[in-house]
Amino acid sequence: MPLDEKIIADIRRFNRFYTKMLGILDKHVLDTGYSLTEARVILEIGFMEPCIANQLVDKLGMDRSYMSRIIAKLQRDGLIGKEQSPLDNRMSLIRLTPKGIALFEQLNERSDEQIARLLHGLSPEEVEEIHASMKLLLKKLDRLERIQDDTV
Repeated sequence: MPLDEKIIADIRRFNRFYTKMLGILDKHVLDTGYSLTEARVILEIGFMEPCIANQLVDKLGMDRSYMSRIIAKLQRDGLIGKEQSPLDNRMSLIRLTPKGIALFEQLNERSDEQIARLLHGLSPEEVEEIHASMKLLLKKLDRLERIQDDTV
């Protein structure tokens, strides 16, 4: 059954609104000098550390060659280091350097502050309503993504 055009238009309008509110289209995210994609890679490495490039590719749904270029840039910038896996010589473990950890913490803190500013001025009830709606949206879309992954 095709989706109603108004529903599609409303979802697209929300996506444009939310990306603008978060400054996602800005060249440098959260005044870091890094793009949204680069910042997400740094955050994911910090959350998963140590990790391998394939884990990042899967987690972020990115092209392998693009991920390779980002990892090379972050390594040149001194934010990450690579070491050979003790379990498999063909794999490199990726870890944040002290400089990378500092940026990871900065990104985490600024992201939290950004959401706090976004919700500032709303009542506790309104914040809870938004939170519940986002949790429901995440639950439904995550279930859909798992169903689609199972059919591939």
